[in-house]
Amino acid sequence: MAKFNKKDRESIKTTSYEGGINYIKSPIEEWLNFLFSSYMEDAYYETAEKQHNRFLDLTSVVADKYGYEFVAKCAIFAREILGMRSVSQLTAAWLNDKKFDRKRVFYAKYPTRPDDVAEIFAALEMLEQKYSHALNRGFADYLSTLSDYSIGKYQMKGKQWNMHDIINRTHAYSDAINAYQKGILNTVDTWEVAISGAQSQEQKEEEWKRLVEERKLGYMALIRNLRNICNCSFTTDNWIVDYLVPQITNAKAIHSSMIFPYQIYSASKYCDTSNLHLRLALSDAFKISVANMPVLKGNAVILLDVSGSMESPISRNSKISIKEAGAVYAAALMLANVNIDFIKFGTKAKKYIFRPNEDIFTIIRVLAANDNCGFGTEIAPAFNLLDKPYDKIFIISDMQVMDSHSNHWYYEPFENMTFDNYCQKFNSNCKLYSFDLGNYHSQLVNPGNPNVYLLTSLSDKIFEFIDLLDQGDNIVDYINNVIDY
Repeated sequence: MAKFNKKDRESIKTTSYEGGINYIKSPIEEWLNFLFSSYMEDAYYETAEKQHNRFLDLTSVVADKYGYEFVAKCAIFAREILGMRSVSQLTAAWLNDKKFDRKRVFYAKYPTRPDDVAEIFAALEMLEQKYSHALNRGFADYLSTLSDYSIGKYQMKGKQWNMHDIINRTHAYSDAINAYQKGILNTVDTWEVAISGAQSQEQKEEEWKRLVEERKLGYMALIRNLRNICNCSFTTDNWIVDYLVPQITNAKAIHSSMIFPYQIYSASKYCDTSNLHLRLALSDAFKISVANMPVLKGNAVILLDVSGSMESPISRNSKISIKEAGAVYAAALMLANVNIDFIKFGTKAKKYIFRPNEDIFTIIRVLAANDNCGFGTEIAPAFNLLDKPYDKIFIISDMQVMDSHSNHWYYEPFENMTFDNYCQKFNSNCKLYSFDLGNYHSQLVNPGNPNVYLLTSLSDKIFEFIDLLDQGDNIVDYINNVIDY
């Protein structure tokens, strides 16, 4: 998300969940923070239900001000460009009973995969909405374009809504759909069918070998199943070099998969990467996945929160913490910029000297390590370590700063340094980019300051907005201009 106006607005102070001084985000900032990065799951300070209700309330507020068409464009942007699923699908479902131009076209344009349709139908039941004619016809238009392969791959057997259900609901029709309904569609060779059909471990290994050698695994499936594949008996050095390495480092596959960089880091962390070829391949894949990192003008510093609340997993299906995800993007920025410094903070703060020739995955783990910084959250010690003027400051945090008078945490004495104090001290026109990975209602730097920008996403594509913001543009106009349906 980003700043939406160029003038100061009234700053409204509030408190964080830990009792520290925070600032209220505007509704559009808070809403886009959700849409661009939330998995809508239980978080450290909020339940999934509370996040869900807060998001829907914000959606109504944003729609009242910016219109349903803008909300629809944002849903497409989050799904198609940033790769967000559940929160974007919920937005598309929320629009079902609203009236806006080209509504049928929106629902025909929205799905990236057939299971998007199924998820939206399930969300409609949760929202207790009836299915609008425009939604049914739009999804019918989309489903009618699907190939035999797509229909066979996304049968969604055992799900609340399967392929038969969504076809029957929408009355979609095509030759491929007709063949599917009659049970004469050619069997699709997908990895799910192959592995689930294996009767023994030996057969599973044979299927994994065949699927990789025949390039039947999509990039996301390859990365997610890399550990299973590497544990098979056939994964010799030569086989890894011949079959795995070329697919892992396929730039076109990486970009089209919409994989998040932290998912490649996760594969390196939980797969046996003692094989040098595999480790180097994953390292190359990571660098390819963040190839659109900006080369920054001037010098910059990254402040990464390594406090206790940042230990929460990025999602229920991930073993990667949100601070590791933050460290991924910090490392990516540092790879692209030799003139960038790094500070980690919790209750205390520490500098880290980045050496770009080190192994990237080791760097990420070092960046994310608490390193005796303490498990509370206080930004002032990090600002105190800024001993020179910077052009840009990046803060990566869940923004839940502690009450400095709390009896539960030990604080070393420090000057109560803030971003405004820092700018005054160095007579600086520094810009600050705040990455809120917590998706809560407030954030720790005053968003009314015209040099403060709120940027949050799990996709590295969000960094493309830095030049946009530097030129005085805003994300609302950007989405309105680049998304068409």
